[in-house]
Amino acid sequence: MTIVKHFRLLPLGIAISTALLGANSYAQQTDETEVIQVRGIRSSLSEAMDLKKSAPSIQDSIVAEDIGKFPDQNVAESLQRISGVMISRQNGEGSKISVRGMGPQFNAVKINNRTIATTDRGREFDFQSLPSELISGADVIKASRANIAEGSLGAYVNIATARPLDSTGFNAATSANISYNDLADEYGNRVSAIVSNTFADDEFGILFGFSRQKTTNRVDAAGTTHWGSFQADNEAWITGPTADVNGQDVTQGTIWYPGRGTFTLDIEERERTSANVTFQWQPDEDTTHTFDALYTDLSRQAGSNGIQIPLQGSGWTDVVVSENYTLLEGKRTQKPIDVLMQERGQDSDTLALGLNSQFYRGNWKLASDFSYSKSSATPKGNTLVAHAVNPNYDDSLDIFDPNYVNGQIKGLTAQDYLNVDNYGDIMSIDTSVEYNNPAAIRTHWNDIQHKELEDEIFEAKFDASYTLDSGPIRSVDMGVAYSDREKSQQVFKINHGCYNTDLWVEPEINTPEEQYLFDNTLLPYNTCGQHIDLDDGLFRTNNVSFLADESGNFPRNFVLLNDFNAYKKAIADIRQEPNWTQEYLAPAESVANTEETYALYSQLNLEADVQDIMISGNVGLRYVKTKTSSEGHRRFRDSIRDIYEQNEGVIVEITYTDPEALTVEKDYSHLLPSANVNVDFGNGIFVKGAAAKVITRPALEDTGVNSTYPLRIRADQYNTKSGNPYLDPYEATQYDLSLEYYADNGDAYSAGLFYKDIGTFISQKTVQKDTGYVAVNQNWGTFYEYSEEQTNRSGGKVSGIEVAALHYFDYLPGWLSGFGIQANYTYTDSKDDEAAKDEIARENVLSAGNGLEGFSENAYNIIGFYEKEGFQARLAYNWRDNYLKYRSGPVIGSNGLPQHVQDYGQFDFSTSYDINETFTISAEAINLTNEKIVEYADVRERVTQIQYSGRRFQLGVKATF
Repeated sequence: MTIVKHFRLLPLGIAISTALLGANSYAQQTDETEVIQVRGIRSSLSEAMDLKKSAPSIQDSIVAEDIGKFPDQNVAESLQRISGVMISRQNGEGSKISVRGMGPQFNAVKINNRTIATTDRGREFDFQSLPSELISGADVIKASRANIAEGSLGAYVNIATARPLDSTGFNAATSANISYNDLADEYGNRVSAIVSNTFADDEFGILFGFSRQKTTNRVDAAGTTHWGSFQADNEAWITGPTADVNGQDVTQGTIWYPGRGTFTLDIEERERTSANVTFQWQPDEDTTHTFDALYTDLSRQAGSNGIQIPLQGSGWTDVVVSENYTLLEGKRTQKPIDVLMQERGQDSDTLALGLNSQFYRGNWKLASDFSYSKSSATPKGNTLVAHAVNPNYDDSLDIFDPNYVNGQIKGLTAQDYLNVDNYGDIMSIDTSVEYNNPAAIRTHWNDIQHKELEDEIFEAKFDASYTLDSGPIRSVDMGVAYSDREKSQQVFKINHGCYNTDLWVEPEINTPEEQYLFDNTLLPYNTCGQHIDLDDGLFRTNNVSFLADESGNFPRNFVLLNDFNAYKKAIADIRQEPNWTQEYLAPAESVANTEETYALYSQLNLEADVQDIMISGNVGLRYVKTKTSSEGHRRFRDSIRDIYEQNEGVIVEITYTDPEALTVEKDYSHLLPSANVNVDFGNGIFVKGAAAKVITRPALEDTGVNSTYPLRIRADQYNTKSGNPYLDPYEATQYDLSLEYYADNGDAYSAGLFYKDIGTFISQKTVQKDTGYVAVNQNWGTFYEYSEEQTNRSGGKVSGIEVAALHYFDYLPGWLSGFGIQANYTYTDSKDDEAAKDEIARENVLSAGNGLEGFSENAYNIIGFYEKEGFQARLAYNWRDNYLKYRSGPVIGSNGLPQHVQDYGQFDFSTSYDINETFTISAEAINLTNEKIVEYADVRERVTQIQYSGRRFQLGVKATF
């Protein structure tokens, strides 16, 4: 798919535009409208309320306070002030939105009513790629209409960029800001400029915007992953006593424990450069042509250092469990500590082009819109794992020396211990292993991989509206739309993470003597388990305050890697393989999806005056047809064998057949009726109602033919994940009812009810499959595959209440009249009985229940603001209840157990002062109280993550001309 292909329809569109422009023009009679320049908090809120009041369906809006000045540094962080809107955060910054509990995949986010290519595998829009300075406003349309694109069970969100003809003449704004992240103790900068002008008696207009941001962020995190279980009476797994917290023996039951505990310190360097340009030509009052171009280049590169406590496998003693059978205490021997060094991040760029033409011809309004968008990204996830051992053994002794202790040449003997304390939110340890000493670091496993993602979209739309001169039907809208999208993923991995496959020869071990020699010999070409010493100069000891706001005896000081490239070179020397980091295409994990959609719609817009009560609304029908294709490769299991490794348990090695090409095609169609009604009682009171059938198409990442293929795993962790190209879309019927009041002074109050009956849902279901293989080591028994699959099923029901208020204290005397308050609250109830039935019942695991993923039962915002004589201040608190994140969590997390997010609230503050009509100084503080994000598995004591990203501060100056 190329830009040339996509714009083959452009000549047709230009021809239509030219023909309409050349025809006799009959100017539509309109009243003169005064253009009001929005400036300041109050005027921004007032315009947003006007948009909400006059909207043809239930919606909320936010509006820029001035040219180049959005309420927050990030559009998502502004949208969260709207009732029903909640956000997720990445490294402390707003990233994606949920509306009325419906997650990011359920919301159609558009820019100028166009779909924008995304830099990940899903449909979700990441607001981190969009600078707020280039945005003029955003609408969150919660009740669907036939004349807007389908695709949202949550909301249709349209983000608008500025237009030069909206503010005629010369306008310009430029700003420079310095930022500070207190956790990283680093400064950043941000500059922006937006300039527009009109020419030839305002017939032509051009706008140019530019933004560049560079920041350094830090994230401190502790957590657990790879959750697993063992039986209390398994003597091969537990070699010592097991008791509860009261000291009573525990002889039966399933004990759940974290396979790994993690402590990580991430430093992220982020750079974003964005530019947009808009040309407008308005040859007469009835014709406007607009061309847009938006480009964003975003680089996020993070280096992560930390340690990982390897707890998986047998060899436990002195175990203490909670009443939920969670392991709280335990002891392991002869276990190293993993030194966890990671390179993460991605470089991405997005280009969006659009051409829009609008014409009034008599009673007709005609419009055409063509758009093209392309994004590419190269996310990488390099994980370099070394081992920390006990460096105090004399490694000069010959292994047959009488004073030699088995294992000391590799830094671990039976005397080395690891005691785990898991009573608190963060795991504490006591160990003989010196994880904070560069002299203790030895070689182990390494993984180098990256992906190449592309997303390319072409859209064409033709809309027409005919205005009737009389009667309750005021106008008829109709239109057609076409979209062609291709999204692809190529996965690249190294050949092997442990050894040189050309030179390494697996030793043959048949006797105890040969096993002893293997355990006490440093063999060449292989890094895994050999514990070959690394140059101490590669590392330094962490001397910054790690997780300072948390108490406990957990690891705070550990080794940090000085140079990732130097480490890779050291591994290359040991493997005698200079190119060991070379990555190769993994066909069976790569995939390409295409999606074509065709849409037709018609909508009647109604209006009637009944005894001084104005009733307006619309009723419409939208028909959409979708064709999809998924192309990739599939593999099948060929052979299985199991082995036993001391302190690791039963390890299973699996081989697969060669990749086989596979293409799957599917098509489906929908009729989507909708109706909206707005009753204006003429005294500021409005009653609005809506009903519609809506769909959200499956995430493209879920419809791939690709799958994962673990090669060497523990016998209880054979987890696979596959796409499903046969998925049908999510379908729901939704109803809305809203009561709204708008006072003459700008005060506004509203209360709304919403209900969604989800007829078709898509869920991730974990299926236990018998591989047909029986593992003989340790009498393991049947070897199972736990397959994560996306499947269609009947959905649940979502209902809720939204209340919102905007109140000005302008009746107070003097300076007090500048105060105001904005607040909203959302209650959401979700019920999904089918999902609860699909769960695999596991002993001592709390079911996820019948709630839908992503739904917080309660959420609210309280915003106090002040504006008087050029001074502005805003203090905002945003809070959302805990919610179910995954019904079946990922391996790096709860590993198949339900996974939840704890409730979260955050204070943000901003202020500014207009020195004069040109210059404004500003300050902003984000996350004032340094809140943390907490995630846990099925019960609260099984914490999977605690994360701090610190506070963000910004000082700036802005000039407006």
